[in-house]
Formats: sequence, C-alpha cells, structure tokens
Amino acid sequence: MFTQADFEAFAAPTLEARMALIRARLDPKFAEAAKTIVPLLQAANHPIFTHIAKHQRRHKNPPPNTWVAFSPSRRGYKMLPHLELGFWDDRLFLWLACLRESKTVPQLLAGVEPMIEKLSGQWLMADDHTNKATVTLNLPALKQKITRFDTIKNAEFLIGQVYLAGDPIWTTPDVLWAEIQGCVADLAPILDQLVRNVAAYQTEK
Repeated sequence: MFTQADFEAFAAPTLEARMALIRARLDPKFAEAAKTIVPLLQAANHPIFTHIAKHQRRHKNPPPNTWVAFSPSRRGYKMLPHLELGFWDDRLFLWLACLRESKTVPQLLAGVEPMIEKLSGQWLMADDHTNKATVTLNLPALKQKITRFDTIKNAEFLIGQVYLAGDPIWTTPDVLWAEIQGCVADLAPILDQLVRNVAAYQTEK
C-alpha cells in the first residue's frame, strides 16, 4: 500500500508539480485504503464517508501535507469527529481528530477518557493538526489535552500514530499497512462514542 517512494510527492517545489504528484500517486492510494478502512469504521453501525483533500484554496504555495478523512457526514468532516490518514514530507500520520470546528458540540469528549486509557501499545497525541508536534499518550498528558480542548478556543484533540520516513517499518509496507488497519480498528469504538455524543446533543437541541 504505502511506501517510502510516496514521500517523493513533496519534493516538487511548485504548486502545479506537487499537486500533479499527489493526484497521481497519493490520492489513488487513499482511495484504495478507504476500501478497507471504511468497513472497519462502519462496524459501529453508522455510515462513514471518504473525503480526499482537494487543496482547492491553494493558488500559489504547494500544500505541505495531504490526507484522506473519514467522517460520518457526506457533506464534510471538519465540524465532526473523524479519522485522518495522510502525509507530511517526513511522516505518515493516522489521527482520530476533533478539530476546532467541532466545538459547537458541548462535552464532545465525554466518555472517551476511559476508552483511551484502555488502548494497548504506544500512542501519540496532539492539539493542532496543522503542526507536526506530538506528545506520547500517558494519563497526565491525556487529562491535559482533554482540559485544553474543553477550555481553549483553538485547541484541538488528536490521538493516533505517526510513522516517520526513516522508521524501519517502511522496509516492509505490508507490515505497515497491517499496523495501520489495527490502529483504525482500535480507534473505531472511540470514534463511535464521539459520534454518539454529537447525535445526543443534536437530539437535545
């Protein structure tokens, strides 16, 4: 599925050249990955829709990253909890994301803390999807990120995995793809809880 050659798309210095490589190399892989990821997320009995980044607002500078998002809405993904799989120039990322646009739902993160605490293995967290910075998931960091999301207007909440371009796992793409699928399956129940929180709020309105 994904290989180290995929990072070559970001070597193109111009908007036109980089977008051509993204559309030719990465977007087809995102579409292929969706065939596996969507069923994993739909196990919770709500529909999931695929949104491949189009970068339509870019007219001069090439995009520093690109992604596919999986959302419970056909219309978009930023205003709802969703899963993102994508590339920066030096890493592949997989995030369960609640962006700042989703803060119209009070108590969006209700009930997810104990679910996240039960995740096995090492996970990463972040609070800004436009920045590469991450922290390792642990209980103090989790509580801090939840509090930050709940109290700071522009803070976001992301949990997932990052695979740096130099990671040895890239020498075995099949192993990488299997690990990504496993992470998606682990995150699916948490996404389901977040979607339920949104539905409950909309019902109460």
